[in-house]
Amino acid sequence: MKNPTKKTMWIGKTGNDHCSGTHIHRLPVFILVLALLIMQVPTMASENEGDTKDLIRAAMVYNFCKFVDWPKDNQPDRLILGVMGGDFSSPDFSSIDGKTVKHLALEVRNVSSRTELSECNLVFISEIPELKMMDAFAESRNESILTISEIDDFCVQGGIIQMVTRRGKMRFFINRQAADDAGLSLSSQLLKMARIVEGD
Repeated sequence: MKNPTKKTMWIGKTGNDHCSGTHIHRLPVFILVLALLIMQVPTMASENEGDTKDLIRAAMVYNFCKFVDWPKDNQPDRLILGVMGGDFSSPDFSSIDGKTVKHLALEVRNVSSRTELSECNLVFISEIPELKMMDAFAESRNESILTISEIDDFCVQGGIIQMVTRRGKMRFFINRQAADDAGLSLSSQLLKMARIVEGD
C-alpha cells in the first residue's frame, strides 16, 4: 500500500524522475552504464526483448552482491540467490548461476517456503507472494538476507533494493535502514548509484 508521507532522495544531479515520495536528485545515467559494463556476465546478444531484460536484471543482481558485505559472524561459504514468484513470472537468472562473487560461488534456487527462504543470502521477489510467504518475508527482515524486487513501493514497504525502469533504463532504489536492520553493509559506491528511500 502506498504511503504518501514517505520520502526519497537522490544522490546526484537534480531531475524529474519519481518514486513514492518527494524526489530530490537524479541518478547520472553514465554511472549506471559504467556499472553494467564492468559486470562479469555473458555478453551474447539476444534478439528477444524478454531475454535481454533477464540478462540485464541478472547482471545488476550479480553486481549488487559485489558491493554488499554480510555480517562477520554470519559469513556464508557460498551465496544462495532465492527466486520467489509465480511459475510464469519468475525471471531467468541462469546466466549468473554458478558464477563467483568475492571468491564465493553463486547458486540460484526457486523458493516457496519459509525454510527455503531462510537458507538464502539474497532473494529476488518477482511478484507479490501468497499470504504465507508474505509472513515469511516479514520475518526475514531482521535476518541477513538481501531482498530485491521490481514490485512498486518495495523499498517503502521494507524491502532493501527496488529495481525500476525509467526512460528505458534500469535503475534502483535502496532502503538503507532495511539493510542496516538486516545487518548488511552496503558500499558507498553502491549507495552513490542509488536513490535512497525511507521506508517501514
